[in-house]
Amino acid sequence: MVSRVAALLVLSMSGLESGSRAATNSVPARQSYAVFCESSVNSIKPQGWMLHLLETQRDGLTGHMQVAGDPFDKDGWGAPAEKIMDQWAQYEQCGYWADGALRCGYLIGDEALKQKVKGWIEYQITHPDENGFIGPKNISFLWPEVVFFRAMMAEYAATKDDRILQALKKNYHAPQYETFSSGDGDFFKDRLILHIEIMCWLYAQTGDRFFLEKSEKAYREFNEAQGQYSLSAMKSDSVPHSHAVSYSENLKIPVILYMYTGRKEYLDAALNAVRKVYKYHGLIDGLPSGNELHDGHFSNEVHETCTASDMQWALGYLLQATGDPKWADLIEQICFNAGLGSVAKDFRSYQYYSGPNQVTADGLSSHWNDHEDWYMFSRDRASYKIDHRPSCCGGNMNRILPVFCSRMWMTKGADGIVAALYTPSAFHTVLHDGQHAVTVKEETHYPFDERIHFIVEPAEPTTFSLWLRIPTWCSNAEILINGVGSKIDCQSGTFVEVRRTFHKGDQVALRLPMEVKKMPLPENGIAFQRGPLVYSLPVEAETTVTDTRTADGITFCSSHKKPISQWNLAPLDEDGIQVVESCDYTHPWDPGHSPVKLIMQAVTVKNWGLYRDVYTPVLPGILDLGERKTIELVPLGSTELRLTIFPDLLKRYSR
Repeated sequence: MVSRVAALLVLSMSGLESGSRAATNSVPARQSYAVFCESSVNSIKPQGWMLHLLETQRDGLTGHMQVAGDPFDKDGWGAPAEKIMDQWAQYEQCGYWADGALRCGYLIGDEALKQKVKGWIEYQITHPDENGFIGPKNISFLWPEVVFFRAMMAEYAATKDDRILQALKKNYHAPQYETFSSGDGDFFKDRLILHIEIMCWLYAQTGDRFFLEKSEKAYREFNEAQGQYSLSAMKSDSVPHSHAVSYSENLKIPVILYMYTGRKEYLDAALNAVRKVYKYHGLIDGLPSGNELHDGHFSNEVHETCTASDMQWALGYLLQATGDPKWADLIEQICFNAGLGSVAKDFRSYQYYSGPNQVTADGLSSHWNDHEDWYMFSRDRASYKIDHRPSCCGGNMNRILPVFCSRMWMTKGADGIVAALYTPSAFHTVLHDGQHAVTVKEETHYPFDERIHFIVEPAEPTTFSLWLRIPTWCSNAEILINGVGSKIDCQSGTFVEVRRTFHKGDQVALRLPMEVKKMPLPENGIAFQRGPLVYSLPVEAETTVTDTRTADGITFCSSHKKPISQWNLAPLDEDGIQVVESCDYTHPWDPGHSPVKLIMQAVTVKNWGLYRDVYTPVLPGILDLGERKTIELVPLGSTELRLTIFPDLLKRYSR
């Protein structure tokens, strides 16, 4: 059993700005088979701890990516005047940053952050070639366009700038898109097919079947090649062993096609693909392993930071398509644990590889690729750096939180508001085909606290449905309306409907009781989860700064971290866990400031140390137990060095 959500997958699947046009739900131009519809990023306003994190991200690398050097110190997707880019990977990496930075700018209302990306978009839509093709003219690989076009999709949703729509429409009539099977090698073909995401979006906006038919034709040709991401491969029982980032990117394509065709074979293939990747590779922090390639679920496994963004993005489509709350549960697990666990909490450095157990993170600690000829260039991938190479994770880490926030609030039909992912925030939309404006404020300290408080503010009394997610991990949830208990059945793993005529100031309170649950894992391991949060033993580090750079008076540091506190421990009394809540939610993700801790008894494991005195080890097979200690666990996302998966003494013996 890998995690609560992963186990469920294995078992269950056979502008709040005044007058903002983007806040209005228009009648779709096509039929959609999706249950939920995502909202424009400027209709969502993070508050509380999420706003603080996004502002910290802005003040860190997101707002100062030039300190990371190539390619972020170049002109990116703008006018190639002096610092031209000449490799497809550079456009990909800057495209990741652009999507994250633009969304972050909208979410926190930062004009300066938005303007650079807006300038790049402006340049692209006003400089097509004679056939309408937009994008870099000096590279032949068209995958990076997908990455940047996501930012253009977000900008169009926020502004309804028709020039963006027209430019993208003309782009896909250009001869460069006559085929999606060109390219030298499987990687190029696997990434080219991802243009289906953009073409289906164009179909959704325009109703022009050209884009849907072009998408299906491209996918038929793609599947004829019987590649590793074909429908037949997804539907098969074969164990995935592919590039983990590409896997998360490709599994969403049949989901998107299902949303606009209703062809269940598309959805079934994607569901099976997710089921098996978590069955064989799922880690307790929410992501499948992937040290480039999938690599099982050993206790010292890792994943790329890119996957923290890309898997969330893919699962967001599954959530829209099915309305199944388990996908929202998994998105929260990824963001709060794997995502935040891969970055320094000031967002001034990040890891290329991270994992649930990482008790060292220095220039030699990444041993997972020692069978590759480029291994020596990857040994520092677990360290916290300003500028890992390649720079894909450097661009993509900027999307982790903005992608999450983009899917927090959705709509259902003409009069349904869906609270899909929980954090303090506010959401504004117009229901009943543009007739009734509604704002919903969400006040909460979730995921640290189990209480979520919604304040509904319609412009006038309005009848609609507020859909609330009851996570799969939660039992005995309850809903109060204006302080009075309701008879709504809050069954675990459902979206429940609160339908009424809402008046200004109406309040809906949701309580999601959180129990500490012991999660049995491979290698006779055990981890602890409370609500969506996985808890870890924080390991104190000796930090050696290896590089320092400055931008706007802010210092950015790359560093190596070696453990100086004891980490070789095993919980001794798993039934005597004490939950301690400080109720101080000022900076809940900062190391040492967690508002929730788990206190328990543990015992040292004397024969458990760093593998070869360098690497994070797997769990020991035989335990030589030592002295008893009291330990404190904190949320994984608030740690840098950590131990999350412990030896389970109930399944072992000592000598």
